[in-house]
Amino acid sequence: MKKYYEIPLQTLVCRSLNGQVGQPFTLEQQSLSLDPQLTPRDEATLLLTVGAEVEHALMVQYLYGAYSVRYDFENNELNGRLRGLYRIIAQIAREEMGHLMTVQNLLQLIGSPLSFEREDSPFESELYPFRFKLESLSQQSLAKYITAERPAVKPPHMSDEKWRKIEEISAIAQCANDGHPVKHVGPIYERLIQLFEHELEDGDFLLNRADSQGTWRDWGYDEGLSRDDSQKVHVDSFEGSNPDTLRKTAVEALHRIGEQGEGYGDMIDSHFERFLALYEQFLDLEAELEPQGIEFIWPVATNPSTSKKNIPQDDRFDLVTSAKLAFEERGYISNDRARNWGHLFNLRYRLLLAYLMHFLRSEGSRYLTQGPDKGDRTPRGLLLLWSFDEMRHIKKIAEKMVRLPLHPSEDGMNAGPPFQLPYTLTISDREPFRWRSHLDVVKASLTIINDLGSTDAGDPFLEDLQTSDERQIKLLEILSCGETIPPDFFPQKFQKVATILEEAVRGFTIDAHTNFWTNINRDQFVHLHMFNTPFLAKNPHNECQFVANNSQLVSRLDSNSKTGRMPRYRPNIDSSRQEFVSEWIDDQAPDNQPPGQIGVVSERSPNLDVETGIQTAFAISKSDLSYQADIRPLFREFDYETLQRFDNIDLSDIENVRENIHTLQDRIQAGKLPYDACWPSKKIALFRRWVDEGMKS
Repeated sequence: MKKYYEIPLQTLVCRSLNGQVGQPFTLEQQSLSLDPQLTPRDEATLLLTVGAEVEHALMVQYLYGAYSVRYDFENNELNGRLRGLYRIIAQIAREEMGHLMTVQNLLQLIGSPLSFEREDSPFESELYPFRFKLESLSQQSLAKYITAERPAVKPPHMSDEKWRKIEEISAIAQCANDGHPVKHVGPIYERLIQLFEHELEDGDFLLNRADSQGTWRDWGYDEGLSRDDSQKVHVDSFEGSNPDTLRKTAVEALHRIGEQGEGYGDMIDSHFERFLALYEQFLDLEAELEPQGIEFIWPVATNPSTSKKNIPQDDRFDLVTSAKLAFEERGYISNDRARNWGHLFNLRYRLLLAYLMHFLRSEGSRYLTQGPDKGDRTPRGLLLLWSFDEMRHIKKIAEKMVRLPLHPSEDGMNAGPPFQLPYTLTISDREPFRWRSHLDVVKASLTIINDLGSTDAGDPFLEDLQTSDERQIKLLEILSCGETIPPDFFPQKFQKVATILEEAVRGFTIDAHTNFWTNINRDQFVHLHMFNTPFLAKNPHNECQFVANNSQLVSRLDSNSKTGRMPRYRPNIDSSRQEFVSEWIDDQAPDNQPPGQIGVVSERSPNLDVETGIQTAFAISKSDLSYQADIRPLFREFDYETLQRFDNIDLSDIENVRENIHTLQDRIQAGKLPYDACWPSKKIALFRRWVDEGMKS
């Protein structure tokens, strides 16, 4: 993966981990100084690439925070509140996915290469708003998200008092960012708006490139909870042969990204505003539940990894190198079972990225529009479907991993989804070899599933995943030989209708009315009712005959439906598939052969371990704190070694600790100790209380 020291931006400021920093040049100053000076198109490519990596990194960090929220309590009211917390963060992550897709389309618009890279280390680059860190949801992580998404100046609708609160949160964010200021995301897009609006030439825009872009009808999602249009997964595509039109739509898309993130204009449901509301909700939940000993956040590892790093005991290593190696070692998943689930997660994440890239490197329709196979997917349509399949898979695997112990000792720390990047994000220029690369990864996934059979035999998710992988392998082998999809690969008749409905919601569970079309046969399906009205209408002159006209199933699939469009929140089902459903009804809803088969079986979830790794609330209320019992265990072996080597502070000597207490306390409070990651607020408060109470041995 490329390193940003190869990019000559003055935003790149070397900072050491002990807080010695240079004066950074920030994008807020609106005068990028590049050496050598880049052309507008080259600069736009650079900033779009940076933007893509930022959106990708934010997305996975937000998802990790969402997955860390626990909502499996017996108290349904509490579960509802916590599930609401999860849903808001997950929705913001979806919107970052939309931003990422829009940026890819912008890169294609100016003929630049796609970028799905992101940083996976907290010590590489200063172009990111904050150092990359997969961590559980907390006051500190939310403070970073608020500060990264906040506007540079106070919004007109915000009170001075609230803005002062934002400044206080920014100080918490800096501490949580290992003592480094958190930068804003918005200025990247402000500069891009200038470039697209005023500096790019007409010849920089590629015309008629819409066939290779992602669109809202492919990737969009509307949560439907907002008073305006802000809570949508916006995916902007750029179609046309007029450079002025393309320029205008590109600028509008860039404005939309800024508005949804920072809340420019009249938007009141921006990421910034929603994270700010979540921050208050989180503090309220802590204040309410901690006295009861209830932990509502899974104790997941920071930056979990399936790769073991060996830390050489070598005095020649400087502090930065030592801290980086310790950071990587700290998240290593040494529990074999959890590590196998982590390998499976990484392979499915790799497939997701590969399918996305392949989709955007392809052209053409997603569905067949005529003939007996009307509504069946093209190879490009399969890439779209499989991308959402992998989004669903990684969500389910993540829900499993946050419950699994990080280490065999089950010391109270859990694993978490690693989100490790594959060794390459390059795909072949030759179409058959692209399918071959997917085939290799799916086969590797099957190997991991077999390995998990010894510890998770009978797991329903693994059984379903194995079945779908084996079927997918057969098709990938055909496509990798340059052959076409065989006509018998897709379901027919009733099973095709049920599959169309399931794919319309992308295989995810619908909470409001459930996926009522799953796990039933044709006879059960044709007798379904919705709001006391039959799903399939009967001919008024012949009660034994179905008609598509006036059938709820047909009218609700219509984009102009006034009776509750299906699928809700998601893009319309393709017209070719709507036509197939209507024709199937008018053909008297024929069953498959043999009759009575289930139409589509919903994918099951993993068996979830119960109570693994759950701790009681952090013992900050303990009445009598001592160094040996309460403070010394907060430090790790790495902290002992590095403080001794680089600062001459001996944590094993209580008198030496007392002599250096001001140095220790100031740096812990500022987020500059431990060197590889700041402590959570509870540990900091415990340390401060021990000092205030006289630093007892």
